Amino acid sequence: MRATLLLAALSAASGVSAAVNAAAVRSQTPYSCNAVGGVGATFEQDMSVMHSKFPDLHLYVDTPSHGFPPSYSIMHCLATVEFSEPDFGAGNRQARFAISNVTWSNNNLTLEKGDNFKTLRGKVDLNIEVSNLTSPVHYPIGKDRYSSNLVNLEVNPAVGVDEPYDGKFEFTAKNPNPTFTPCFLGRSSHVLKFDFDIYAQTVDGGVSSAGWNVDFGLIYEECHWTPESDNWGQTKIKDWESCTYRDTNQTAVKRKLRGLY
Repeated sequence: MRATLLLAALSAASGVSAAVNAAAVRSQTPYSCNAVGGVGATFEQDMSVMHSKFPDLHLYVDTPSHGFPPSYSIMHCLATVEFSEPDFGAGNRQARFAISNVTWSNNNLTLEKGDNFKTLRGKVDLNIEVSNLTSPVHYPIGKDRYSSNLVNLEVNPAVGVDEPYDGKFEFTAKNPNPTFTPCFLGRSSHVLKFDFDIYAQTVDGGVSSAGWNVDFGLIYEECHWTPESDNWGQTKIKDWESCTYRDTNQTAVKRKLRGLY
């Protein structure tokens, strides 16, 4: 039932009926998950799942260094996907969501006995950037930033320990500490950025096919926005970014941190 709350809010606000897709993607690890086609994020039509896809990401044997043989296999992706608040906008029925579970999957994982697939990580931080840009423009133009961790799971699948493993892999873990987003109103000045940290490691070798999917199951609460709703997050930075108009022969462009609390 709760999964229908945000869908109803979306429909009331803008008639949305298709899946919500990311507006922009950035990657800090382009060799394993390039921002151009190597990272994708979308919300299921009924908003019950946030799907993240990494078509180039794969588990590989770490490159030897200094004459020592590799001792483990690894994969890692750090990426940011961007949405706007109107993608989740409210209407008369407002909702907020949290991540309830994480499912990692791959079409072909190959491990020999003793490789020991011991570490899987799924971490997502939500950063909300709020601009004071107006029309007509009034300077200084600034952004506040509100951040919180939505999920930080590191689990041990324990496959490839006492026997080999070869085939499709899927592993699901519950999020023991769900953190809810704020209540969304559909304001265009609010940008939502989800930071993904996807990581895996074995004890001694193993490979996977290219292409990992990480699905985040969502739970919902109906909510009603109040001014206090905008005081959200574990970290809040006022005037995180600030720019002022530059006149002729005058240097007055600023970009700096102003206040962390």
